[in-house]
Amino acid sequence: MPAPIATQDALHALFHPRAVAVIGASDDTTKHGYIVLTNLRDTGFRGGIYGISRRLRNIDGIACFPDLASLPEPVDTAFLAIPAEAAVQAVRDCARAGLKAVIVGSAGYAESLDAGGEQRQRELRRIAREAGIRVVGPNCNGVYNAHLPLSVGFNTSHAKRQTPGGISIFSHSGALFDAMAGRLAMLSAGLSLFASAGNEADMSVLDYMEYGVGHSPTRVIALLIDSLDDGARFRRLALAAHAAGKHVVALKIGVSEAGAAAAVAHSSRLAGDDTSYRALFTVSGVATVNTLEGLMTAAALLDKYGSCPGKLGSLSTSGAGASLIADRCEALGVPLAELTPLTHAAIDAQKMFSRIGNPLDLGIFGGMRHSAEVPSLLMGDPGVSVGLALVHSMNPWQGDPYRAAMAAAREHSGKPLLVVTPGGMPEAERQTYRANGIDVFTETDILLEAIGALLTAPAEPPAEAGRVPAAPLPGRQLTEPESLRLLAEYGVRTVPTLECHSAADAVAAATRLGYPVVLKGVADGVAHKSDLGLVHIGLRDPDAVARAFAAVGCPRAILQAMIGGGLEAIAGVTRADGVGLVLIAGLGGIFAEALHDVVRFPLPVSRAFVMAGLAESSLGRVLASPRWKHPAANDAFVDLLMSLQEAALSLGDALQAIDINPVILGPAGAIAVDALVVPSP
Repeated sequence: MPAPIATQDALHALFHPRAVAVIGASDDTTKHGYIVLTNLRDTGFRGGIYGISRRLRNIDGIACFPDLASLPEPVDTAFLAIPAEAAVQAVRDCARAGLKAVIVGSAGYAESLDAGGEQRQRELRRIAREAGIRVVGPNCNGVYNAHLPLSVGFNTSHAKRQTPGGISIFSHSGALFDAMAGRLAMLSAGLSLFASAGNEADMSVLDYMEYGVGHSPTRVIALLIDSLDDGARFRRLALAAHAAGKHVVALKIGVSEAGAAAAVAHSSRLAGDDTSYRALFTVSGVATVNTLEGLMTAAALLDKYGSCPGKLGSLSTSGAGASLIADRCEALGVPLAELTPLTHAAIDAQKMFSRIGNPLDLGIFGGMRHSAEVPSLLMGDPGVSVGLALVHSMNPWQGDPYRAAMAAAREHSGKPLLVVTPGGMPEAERQTYRANGIDVFTETDILLEAIGALLTAPAEPPAEAGRVPAAPLPGRQLTEPESLRLLAEYGVRTVPTLECHSAADAVAAATRLGYPVVLKGVADGVAHKSDLGLVHIGLRDPDAVARAFAAVGCPRAILQAMIGGGLEAIAGVTRADGVGLVLIAGLGGIFAEALHDVVRFPLPVSRAFVMAGLAESSLGRVLASPRWKHPAANDAFVDLLMSLQEAALSLGDALQAIDINPVILGPAGAIAVDALVVPSP
């Protein structure tokens, strides 16, 4: 059995082939077998181009042969322009002929949701693993290398000579290549590589991302992602891209929480596919956008300026424009810089009326004839890393001084300064800005999305948590006392808990703990005891304890000290599809799922990152309030979260979820009162 070709070797052959064959070549100009073949030639590929057809020997001057064995030279890759039913055998033939990669363009696999399609995709995966060939797709549009040049695909943009540049696009959608390539052209940005991952029977979008990290012409990796197969690998690749001086921006599509309602653990129901992915992108230092236009605009700006971590300084030719920018920045999560006192005083001295702020209303300065240094003062503030001006077209007597002031601000600061003009402007004005290194845009929200990407700080590798050897988990959901004991081994502070098997045991346990107490029935497989009347709180005497034991109807119960006087929080870990283990924290008790306001941290995560994320949540705002009387509990809660991370990383693949709901925050610190550990199925 031949060894599978290494992924990166196969991708090099895919993007830099010596020769390419199109299997299923056709002289019908509407068929993929014609379109792919002629795209290869017409976009300038200088290697061998061959059609494979049993009946044709020439298609528009391109030589055709009956099979791969008849070709005059070896080919590295082939595009299969044939139906799904025939493609599986064709991949076997390609493997026997020594090809390194094959692109399966046809549909009719797992996406078809029928048993035959699923079986065909499994067979493609098996061939890739056993026959020494790598598969792109199926159900994909092909690949593009603008630097070679090489176009192997049937999308309309595959028929065009794309301007070579620094932006590589790796996408689960091939059909959107037109929109993305067209947007890059509108932005005067250049393409490096494109790959349509399709159904990922073999190679995944992460394989293409890894190739982009090592591909020297690529400076920016733009990802259009439906889902990932390995969140930890994505994170490693994002860090590797940063180390190589490259930038990554992602658009996640297919927002879904399917299956969450059926999850046993609160943490799993709160994970949410989209929110966990966004948390993964954040902890990986990957910029995110919400629109296709934003993805390409962000990629173009990152290619031109690189990453500019920090905050935005903004100005407008009107007060309403300044308010609009402020509103949209808040809505889109773009941080505005707080000007230093020195900058504030210098700008304030220039005004004629009103108050200054960020965004600045230039109308209060009486025009640039009087205050030409205001844009430079704003851009020179150390907290400003990118500038944005909302302007309109102007008469020369207004516009010339303004554009000169903007040019000076751009030159003196050396920082990106961008203009948005929602009403458009004459080309001569636009060219004046461009001549001074200032790009002009017309869509406010799209530009702000892209600016948010520019401002994203690359992530630092998290410190590796120590590992406590984990005992094997049972093949079932742990009971509450088992869950509490397990978490206590990893440093989670838990409420004093005693087990009992009779009413007399319960009374004795309550006497040891001291009243008031909580009694809970212990039943295997029951996750939420209060729903079944298995929880009795505030028991203050032996008779109440005995009655509660009888009421729960369980052969076992636990007695716990009653912790009061604080705030209920939730802490947990869940395994999010495509992301991996995710730490969750937020307001607990009945608020956890009612408000759905939790923060998520893909593991591993640093203590500083946890503290910063908590500060932005509802729970964090409560804990930061001057009315919160137990500030020592804040650090204790972070301690608990870090211990929870230690438990999750130590248990690893054996763990599906952990819930601690509630964690009582108060004068005693942070105490886990109710816990649930769910092993992986």
